[in-house]
Parts: sequence; C-alpha cells; structure tokens
Amino acid sequence: MDVFIAASVVVPFILLVLWFLTSLLLAQRKDAELNGRQPDTLSYKWGYFLGYSGVIGALGIGLAAVAMLSIGSWRGWLLAIIAYAVLFGIASYGVLMRRRWGWLCHIPLSLNPGLWAFNSVYASNRWQELARR
Repeated sequence: MDVFIAASVVVPFILLVLWFLTSLLLAQRKDAELNGRQPDTLSYKWGYFLGYSGVIGALGIGLAAVAMLSIGSWRGWLLAIIAYAVLFGIASYGVLMRRRWGWLCHIPLSLNPGLWAFNSVYASNRWQELARR
C-alpha cells in the first residue's frame, strides 16, 4: 500500500479520535464545574460535548480552508464551507454557553436528521433552565 494513501486514512482517523476525546474530556470537566456551582441543575454533558466538538470542528475546518487557500487550491465551494464553519462555530459556542439561540441554530446546522430528533428532545428538556441565562 502506498504510504500517502495510508497516511490519508490514518492521519484523519487519529485527528478524529483526538477531536472526540478532547471534546469529551472538556465536557466532563465543564459539567463537573456546573454541578459544583449549581447542584440542583440537570447534567449538561451532552450540550457541552456538542459545543466543544462544534467549536473544535469549526476551527479545524477553518485551518484546512486556510491550508487549501495557501497552496492555491481555490474553488468556489471553499467560501461556502468557510461560511458554514463560521456559522456552525458560533452556534456551537451558543450551545456551549447554554443559550437558547445556540440550540436553535445548532440543531438545523448539524445536517443530521438523527441528531435533529435527539437534540430537539434534549434541548426541550432543558428549555426552562436555558431561559435563566
């Protein structure tokens, strides 16, 4: 197998695992802080995980776009991807900060019907709590 082909599979996989683990660890830590400050509040691990993974993912897309632009690989779709990454990053930040607008923007921007259903239920269970922010 060609080394470049192997690297094009292995490196993205490693980056994806690191992205997932980093988001998971940050979410665990942030949720522990929330439960320490407000023990009567429902756990928000999933919201923190979505927020961190979305922000990290948006930054990764931004770095990849800059790399593509720097090597002269400009395509018309690249601008649309950058715009999507910015919007998704902002929405993910809203979820991370426990804001209603973050959830309202993040759910459709996730582009995943399974997550639309799950996240709609999750956010609706915390809707009153998110209003206190």
